Formats: sequence, C-alpha cells, structure tokens
Amino acid sequence: MNIILSNSTTISGNRGCVALSISTMYLLDEILSKQGISYTFYLPQSGQIVSGEYSIKIGHKIIKYIACGTPLSHNMKQFIKNVLRYKEYISNYQIFKNADYILDIGQGDSFSDIYGKTRFDWIFSQYELSQKFNIPLCILPQTIGPFQNDEIKTRATRGIQKAKSVMARDKQSYNYVKELLPHKEITEYIDVAFFMPYHKKQFDSQFIHVGLNVSALLWNGGYTRNNQFGLTVDYQQLICKIIEYFLTLPNVKLHLIPHVVLGEKNIENDYEVSFEIYEKYSHPNLILSEFFLGPIEAKNYIAGMDFFMGARMHSTIAAFSTGVPVVPMAYSRKFNGLFADTLSYSHLADMKKDNNSAILQLIQESFSNREALKTEIEHQQHTTIQENKKKIQKALSKFLNLE
Repeated sequence: MNIILSNSTTISGNRGCVALSISTMYLLDEILSKQGISYTFYLPQSGQIVSGEYSIKIGHKIIKYIACGTPLSHNMKQFIKNVLRYKEYISNYQIFKNADYILDIGQGDSFSDIYGKTRFDWIFSQYELSQKFNIPLCILPQTIGPFQNDEIKTRATRGIQKAKSVMARDKQSYNYVKELLPHKEITEYIDVAFFMPYHKKQFDSQFIHVGLNVSALLWNGGYTRNNQFGLTVDYQQLICKIIEYFLTLPNVKLHLIPHVVLGEKNIENDYEVSFEIYEKYSHPNLILSEFFLGPIEAKNYIAGMDFFMGARMHSTIAAFSTGVPVVPMAYSRKFNGLFADTLSYSHLADMKKDNNSAILQLIQESFSNREALKTEIEHQQHTTIQENKKKIQKALSKFLNLE
C-alpha cells in the first residue's frame, strides 16, 4: 500500500504534533504488520529538509517513511517554484498519483480557523489534493472546527462531505460536524497520542514531583500578542501564582516541563519562557526539565510526575495516558471536548471562563485529592481508552479495505 500521512510531521519543536504523527504510524504499522501487508508511508510535511527515506524508533519498532513534498500550484509563487524545481514537482506528483490512501491528522487542532486563514489553507490543501487525484481521504481523530469565517466554513464543510471516513477526537467536534452535515457518517474517538509507547522516568521518591507545562503561546498573548484566544485569566500572573504556591511546600519538587521546544527565540518556544522563569525564581525546589528531542522522551518524563498541570494539550494527554493526576488548563474547546465530555473528567481549568483565583483553588484542591484523580484516570484507562483503541483499529482496517 502507498499511504500518504498528510499534515503529519516528525521534525517539529511542537512535540504534540510529532506525537500525533508517530502514534498514527505506530497504530497503522500494528494493523498492517499483523496482516502481513507491505506498505510505504509518505509524509509531505515531515519537516525533513531533504526528500528521501528515513526511519524512526517508536517503542520497540523501527518504522520507515519517505519524506516528500506536495504538488501544489495555488499561486504564482508556488507555480514558479514548481517550474524551477520541475523534477521534484514531478516526483511529488507521481507520489500522489500512485497513492492508495490519504490519512490526514490536521496537526491535531488546525482544521479550524482559530489560528487564521493561512494555516487553514495549508491544512485544507491536502483535502483538495485528495479530490484532484481521486484518493480516498480519512480525516483521522482530531478537533474539527470551529469555523467563524463563512468562506472557510463552506470549504471545510465541502471537504468533510467528500471524505470517505471522518473521525472526531472529542464529543464537541462530533456534534459540530453533525450540525454542519446531519447525514454525514462520523464517529467519535480519542486522540491517537494516548497510544504512544513510553518508559516511565524515575525520580527521588523522598519528594512529591509536580509538573507544570507553561505555554509560550499563551504567555505571549497568542500570535497576535493581544489575548488572541480570549482568556478570562491573566495567564502570566496565574503561572506565577501556581509556581509560588508549590514552592511553599517543602516536600514538593516543581518541574517546569516545556512541550514545544526550539533552539531559538520564538513566540511558541515553551523552553525559552520556562528557562526565564527558572532563572527568575532560582529556587532549589524548582527544576527545569531536559530539552526533549522527541515526544516519547517528554512522555517518559511526565510519566514520572505525581501531579501535573499544563496548557499544551498533548502534555496533559501524556500525563493522563500514563496515569498521572492532571489538571488540563484549557484555552480552547478541544480540551473541554476531550477531557470533560469524552473522558468524563471534571478536573479541568477553563481559562476562557474562570478567573485566576478559581483556577488556583481548583489546582490546590486537585493536588490535595490527587489519589482520587489517579483512581478516576486508571478507570478510564481500562475502559474508554482501551475501547477506543480497538474502535480506531477497526475503523482504520475498514478504511484500508482490510475487512
């Protein structure tokens, strides 16, 4: 099988986006290998600078993929680029022409216009290519919508309608698609990163280890730098209050755990902001985690925590999926749809609804009751999460015509 995994990356500072990609490859490899079916994965947005074959270790598996480009000619700039790199364009064209399936992960939450039209256009280009080359499209489990712009909403609705398989990763996305297209078949699942393998990191058992993920994007006010996501909290002040509370507890080691890590200054660089905070407080019980080279390393570290909070959703998924009591700090409905609705997990800090005091109180209460949270999570691990893994594998097998 020739399978295109679009809007998937293996090279990105956003470890959550990489987690989605490698978790998808891990699940597909498991399905195809069991049936003895050979395959080639093509990743048009892998992040690799040079096209060609690469491999990645996921758990105990070495999975190969081919990094390629996308045969787009939407504007004059792209057309000129294709003329200048004609051989590359033809190679990418042939890959799409010979593809059996396209499975699109949408970077998890980018099939929406909350991040702006430019990002949506890039995500949606893969939908257009599936139609141009008549390739069956599977919309993998992801957040779908919202769409505030009428033009984008119309295009997105048409793209969903033409997809062969549509999977939502939360109840709100499922309901949203049903409002747009009442007769379209869609199924609710959960985020595929729940199934990414990991190995728990061990820490000094004399202390309670608390993890905090600080989102640089929220710290900087979003891409627009003016509270782009409409938070009802003062995020910087809230983070400082959380840090100061845990540093008053002598038996706690507080770990700053970035989940978007880049080697240079950037509005999205969690590591940059976390380092500045670490330097500011300079406290013996405040720890800055290592610079993670991949999402599995980040998950390994988070798995060693006794309690966790974060605004990067995949950092909180890493916690939940490894049994760590967690308070997700929501800045969009993707959190509410997954944790509150799909997982029936009420320990959610809603930063678009609550104020600083309410969220700090929720965190303090959740920390005190962390054993009860852990029990809730373990129940969901053995029920909802395991059931969804079987459902996703069955749905993917059906999409790939293996049933």
